[in-house]
Amino acid sequence: MANHRIILRHVRLTVLLLSILLILPSYLSAGDPPTIVKGTVTDEDGVLSNVVVTDGYQCVVTDKDGSFRLTPHQDASFIYISTPAGFLPEEKMNVPQFFKRIEKDKKHRYDFFLKKNPCDDEKHLLLVHADPQFFKEDNFDRYQRVVDDMLYLKESYPEWDILGVDCGDLVGDKPELYPLYIEHQNRTGIPFYRIPGNHDLQYGGRTTETSTERYEKMFGPDHYSFNRGSVHYIVLNNAFYLGRDYFYMGYIDEKTFIWLEQDLAHVPEGSTLFVAMHIPGRLDEEIKPFQYDSRTIGTQTINISSLFEMLKPYKAHLLTGHMHHNRNVIHSETLYEHNTGAVSGAWWQGDYCLDGTPVGYGVYEVNGAEVKWFFKSVGRNRDYQMRVYPPHTTDDYGADVVVNIWNWDRNWKVEWFEDGEPMGEMNRFEGLDPEVKKAYSDKEKLDFKWIVPVNTDHLFRVTPKRKNSEISVVATDPFGQKHTEIMKQ
Repeated sequence: MANHRIILRHVRLTVLLLSILLILPSYLSAGDPPTIVKGTVTDEDGVLSNVVVTDGYQCVVTDKDGSFRLTPHQDASFIYISTPAGFLPEEKMNVPQFFKRIEKDKKHRYDFFLKKNPCDDEKHLLLVHADPQFFKEDNFDRYQRVVDDMLYLKESYPEWDILGVDCGDLVGDKPELYPLYIEHQNRTGIPFYRIPGNHDLQYGGRTTETSTERYEKMFGPDHYSFNRGSVHYIVLNNAFYLGRDYFYMGYIDEKTFIWLEQDLAHVPEGSTLFVAMHIPGRLDEEIKPFQYDSRTIGTQTINISSLFEMLKPYKAHLLTGHMHHNRNVIHSETLYEHNTGAVSGAWWQGDYCLDGTPVGYGVYEVNGAEVKWFFKSVGRNRDYQMRVYPPHTTDDYGADVVVNIWNWDRNWKVEWFEDGEPMGEMNRFEGLDPEVKKAYSDKEKLDFKWIVPVNTDHLFRVTPKRKNSEISVVATDPFGQKHTEIMKQ
């Protein structure tokens, strides 16, 4: 019996010792206990309930008294809100301040004040820029024309709420130009939300987790959301740094997906979404296998199918850039991707993107859940939607009339008339825009000798039946708006 008690005591001591050994590492590695942060969301009339608050990893909502409590993730850098419809965050030079940086061991309270939107944001105008990519101060001389154009456009929408989204590559690896970029864009009086592109990444770090530090220091979190009228806006960083300078891929990490799942849990199914990223989701309607190399993994988002699945319950528009050409892709009846031509054209080297799209930006008219859009060429009126080339412009196309319609998608209809007689629809083909081929052929005039035109499939051609006839091209966009160009051979 005594031996039995001794054995039982040893067993208990052994179990206790093992328990301590198992628990001890967690105490040793945990450091200080997690800190709960608190705060409120208010406006001039008092508290705001049901506002989504996040640390970029998890989402909570404010209580009926406008307060929230949150235990930030150990890697979180910000506490921020998803601004509700009808309200605006504070701004600094039209940079929205919807975030507060976490101050370790100093601050455990994060209060947000919102102002009521003086406009009815059910009806709002969205301007989409891509790839300003400033690499020297002289670039801002040309950027002045873009700013002036936005001011001109703004005058034609006097009653509309206006905002902008810039889809990344804000500078060309020159973070010292951020302040000048903000200063010039501030002249528009339009608040702009932004995304980091691959040329905004901080190279030299070990992993992608450190690559957004300089962007975040200037603009805040690299993934977030906000609401305008009936539309939910989502901004995602999909420029994934591969640990070697100038190497990256289009990829959405698990942290962002987990956050997005929680964010979308607060958005009713059937809602209209705008999802902004830098690198395209997918540039073809059909999924095509492609060789993974340093180029192809950096031009599409290789795990985009997971995002597409999450967006199925919604009517979603993807807003992307990166390619310096304009391309629209209808992935499904409820998922449309707008890959926007660069506002810098070919890196401020001329008046065109690589596919012949003029320097410009996307414009989206949002009225409730209804969305209409067009591409605004800088210095041109909104009806300028195509460029027509007469026969024998280049040896490539011989006696054909060639048309470039840069904002084309498969819902456009492109017809032609000869001396007023209807001749049917034009033939779409893939090739080089004659003007952009000419513009970027003289390498001595270019800062970057590697700039070359790219093939595009938004070209159309026909062979006139008669010489010296008058050719009219009528392009009807998805909203029934007809755009006409007339050319005498």
